Amino acid sequence: RPGLPCQVMSQTFVAARASHLANGDRRWAAIGILAATALAVELRAGWDLQFLVPFSSVPKRQHLRAVAAGASDDSFEEPIFSDLYGDERDQPVDLSGLQRRMPRTIDHGAGYEALDMDFEEPEGNFLRQRPVKVRTPVPKETAILEKEALYQFDVDDTEVSDEEVEEFLTEIQDKPAVKPFPDGAVPIDPYPNDATKSVEFFREMRAAPDRRLIYERGMPDQQMLLTLKDRMRMIAEFAQDGNWRRARFLMKGIWRKRKLRLPLGRILWNLMIKAHTRAGRPQAAESWLVDMLDRVYQPDIISYNTFLYGLSQAGDYLKAEKWIKRMRARGVEPDEGSYTALAHAYSKAEHMPGIEHALESMQESGCVVETARPYNALFKLCAKHGKDQIAEKWLSTMQETGILPDRATFLMLIKASTKAGDTDAATRWLDEMQQTGLRPGQQHFHAVMTAHARIADLSAVDTWFHVMRDQGLRPDVFSYNIWMSAASQAGKTEAAEGIMSMMQADSVAPDVVSYSTVIGAFAEAGDHIGAVRWLYRAEQEGVEPDLTCYNQAIKACARVGNSTVAEHLTRRLLRHSLTPDIYTYTTLLNALAKDGNPSVAEYWIDHMQRSARWRYHDFPRKQVGICYAEVLHAHVRSGNLEAAEAWLQQMIGEGIEPNAACYTALARAHLQQGRASQARKWCDRMTSWSSLLPPQDLLQALCDEAGNGDRPPASLQQEVQPLGDQ
Repeated sequence: RPGLPCQVMSQTFVAARASHLANGDRRWAAIGILAATALAVELRAGWDLQFLVPFSSVPKRQHLRAVAAGASDDSFEEPIFSDLYGDERDQPVDLSGLQRRMPRTIDHGAGYEALDMDFEEPEGNFLRQRPVKVRTPVPKETAILEKEALYQFDVDDTEVSDEEVEEFLTEIQDKPAVKPFPDGAVPIDPYPNDATKSVEFFREMRAAPDRRLIYERGMPDQQMLLTLKDRMRMIAEFAQDGNWRRARFLMKGIWRKRKLRLPLGRILWNLMIKAHTRAGRPQAAESWLVDMLDRVYQPDIISYNTFLYGLSQAGDYLKAEKWIKRMRARGVEPDEGSYTALAHAYSKAEHMPGIEHALESMQESGCVVETARPYNALFKLCAKHGKDQIAEKWLSTMQETGILPDRATFLMLIKASTKAGDTDAATRWLDEMQQTGLRPGQQHFHAVMTAHARIADLSAVDTWFHVMRDQGLRPDVFSYNIWMSAASQAGKTEAAEGIMSMMQADSVAPDVVSYSTVIGAFAEAGDHIGAVRWLYRAEQEGVEPDLTCYNQAIKACARVGNSTVAEHLTRRLLRHSLTPDIYTYTTLLNALAKDGNPSVAEYWIDHMQRSARWRYHDFPRKQVGICYAEVLHAHVRSGNLEAAEAWLQQMIGEGIEPNAACYTALARAHLQQGRASQARKWCDRMTSWSSLLPPQDLLQALCDEAGNGDRPPASLQQEVQPLGDQ
């Protein structure tokens, strides 16, 4: 402004520069510095610079570059000002790599023409605009006359007929710029804050979301809207998957609409209960259910049953009983789903009387039961423990009420008979299932085949295998494994190898269970060479042997007393990052005991103690006692009875009760070496220390030795006669 001191204007621009630097705006701080410099030059030299124009007059996406008059575009290698937004991404352009100072290519002594600057527009810009220049003010009357002169048209052109107006309005209504929102649609506002009411406009521009996110979420003009049904469908999917965080996020968006709270409140709360239940969070689900009790929309049968399902998965039958009483007090009668959840809660806790009580309460309540799901909880527990008689009793009760068994019911009945060892009953349930019109699946045939495989009935398993194939069911790897387990139980190695060949010919890839079953067949036959061969063959076929494969191979070595190979296999499984269990140590120590190698046996018993220190639940005391007994037998087999007696006393000192085999082995060893008095001493200690009865043949041998001059111990004189009579 004329008359304004240069110092005041410079201080104003310097203050603006400091403010922008404080806010992190280096670009606008640079603009302030250049403007202050140009203002000082203009005020002192009287020059009229053309690049001092308002920012609003600069066209969008127009590169601002100072070009000297008469100079080419190559005079400046780097632009002073760049576009605010790039072409590829919606972010400000980084100007940190540009030159901080304008190149000194202008000759200040050339006069006014040397500083004649203009705006350079990018190539290919079809919206070319002339740069706005600062002009001298024009009187108001003159401006009005000039404006009227620009809009001098003929009178006929200014008149518009009514038909044209109607046609224009019809076209606008048919093709609106932004279509109205459909009913129930919730538009997404990409700009939640109004930029026009903000003090700093460019800060709002930086806070604007990414263009990609705007396109993904949908804009009103693109008609990409999320309706209320879409949001409810998304919440239902998240609740089914147990993703309660995403479900709660969408629920909050719907809850902001007050008109939707009453009609959708119960549905939203039920979905949140389901989401927490699916995620395994019963306490969180209970909190949502308790919150519904204090609202206008009370929980319905879906709310209670969803929460009871979560309690059934956790086995919390006490809380399930409490909530069934509360739902009755609230006027909601339990239905089939409620009692099904209660029965499964008792089944999860393996509480048979509780399941029977739940079924009796269901029958007394008079609720409509259409399926066998409540009874299947009891049949499942019967199948786990082999209580086939209880299952048959409740099956007859279920049929009396008019409820027909389903495929799951027959499967549990077959498994219950299989667990009880009744193969005829398992076959009978399968035949009855086919008579009722239900088609058995692979699981039903597998249960029947397992019942015969447990008693090593290879021919029956072979028969049911071909029956399953004749009914159109293709055998899988589980079918062949059950068939091979029957051969493994019988110790028929050739049959096991033949089944493995048939599996490979049928394009069924054997798994690690298949190889462990074949190795088990050689272990039952006592062929440790074949067991080790199939163990190495599994590695060659690309199947990593597990601990069961090694245990079966070590068992085969223990059958023949080959402790060298057994110890080699044990060290091999350790090198393959496998951890031995109690079965591994028992079979290995058995092989060492048969081979009479007590020093190595004591090493592995120490190894077992160090392993059991951190996994004591996996090492029962009874099995640990068997391992200690194997070490004692190794000392006895080597002929070192003093070490065997010391080991037995160590067992007692460590709290491990010796079994009858320990005392009997010591007594027999002393008797074989002609020391009958020591044998009688250990028989006496066997009775007094451990309350065990010596075997009859050992007592008879002591009586024979007593007839030669030695007498049996006093504690055994009263026991020899009854045993002799028996």
